[in-house]
This record gives sequence, structure tokens and C-alpha cells, in this order.
Amino acid sequence: MAVRDRDLVKLSGPRSQVSISTGEGDALPIEVTITGKFPPGAGKFFVDEALERQKKHPEYLDEFNEPSAIIGKTNFQKNDPTAVYTFGVDKRDLVFHRHAGHRCITGVTGGQGCELKFSLCTPEEAESDPELFLDRMYIVHIPGDRQFMLRFSGTVYHQFCPADYDENGFFAVSVHTNEAGGLSGELLDMVLANQSSIPLLTEPACDEVMKLLHDPEALKHAHNISLDIE
Repeated sequence: MAVRDRDLVKLSGPRSQVSISTGEGDALPIEVTITGKFPPGAGKFFVDEALERQKKHPEYLDEFNEPSAIIGKTNFQKNDPTAVYTFGVDKRDLVFHRHAGHRCITGVTGGQGCELKFSLCTPEEAESDPELFLDRMYIVHIPGDRQFMLRFSGTVYHQFCPADYDENGFFAVSVHTNEAGGLSGELLDMVLANQSSIPLLTEPACDEVMKLLHDPEALKHAHNISLDIE
């Protein structure tokens, strides 16, 4: 990662919070904050149990390696465009993806923690220069047994991963503050008809980028940021 790109990162707390600038003007930053610490093993117990409980939800889905369920639907007739989901990162990496809309996520990590990966590359840049996708990548590391908050624009490419593939990564509640935001056409019609889901809104990265991500050397240029709380 070029040194100039490191200037986009602002740490505080002293290292319990990070803000990553995604551009100028109206572009929203990526904000990650560790808000609490549990006794050793408590996070693992919670995440393991929550993932199993989520499977029993009538709205449960598991696509793009992201098990999820909608637990709070929109009510556009009463001017409430928010939707609330549970989702998890188990022992698999989510598919690198993006989507329209704004996200506020509160999660609890399992025993070994998780990695939150973001690429500031645009879809057009990813298609024309897939290596730029890797050059503009930031990886936020969160330890196990922690509560954290993530707020960002879903239009930023992202992938959430377990830190250890023998442990579940995290379980979270995700608030989509405007489920119809940025949508159009048939997709918007489905959301307005209350037929939304996380897989429906998911736009995977292009095939060229996916191939690069399987290269063991792929993430060497990423900017790594480790967070924790005292």
C-alpha cells in the first residue's frame, strides 16, 4: 500500500477505533469501533449458539457464504425504510461483494476474532485493472471475545472472514438504514414489495478479482490495521 494511502486512516481510542476515508465530498468513511471485551470463551459460546439459533429462523438463508435472516422488515407505508438482519461469519470467508445502501453493524467475535476486508476500488476499476483491487485494500483485525461496531456505505467492496478457520468469526445484527437507497428497476420493486434479503442485494466482485484473491501473495500489499480495547 502506498504511503499516501495510509493518510486515509485515522486511529483513536488509542487503537480501539479506526476511520478510513473512502473519498472526498459526500463519500462516507468506513468506521470500526471495538466497544467491549468479554471474558475469554464468552464470545465463542455466544457466536456458536447464535449461528445455530439463526438456522431455525423462518427467514434463514445461506448464500455467498453468509448465513442470514431478516428479523425486522421495512414498512414503507409508515415511512420506515429500515430493515434489520442477523448474519454470521462462520468458518468460511464471505464472498467479496458490494451492495447499494448504508449499513450499521454490531457484532460479537468468536474465540479467535475476525478480519474485515475493504477495497476502495470501483467496479469499473476492478474490471479494467483487477490488481488495483488489491492495492486499495484495507484489512481490519479484531481479536476474539470482543463487541464491535461497523458503519459504512455498502457500495464499498468488502469481505468478512474468520481469523482462524477452525473457529466461527462473528455473529452480528445489521441495520440497513434505507433498504431502497440506491436501488432501481426490478430490484427496487422487490424491496418495496417487502421481498428483500441479503443475497438479493449482494453484488459479488468480478471474476478477474476473484481469481487474484486465491493467490497466496494477493494480500501482501494490503494495509493491515489491528484494533483492540484496554
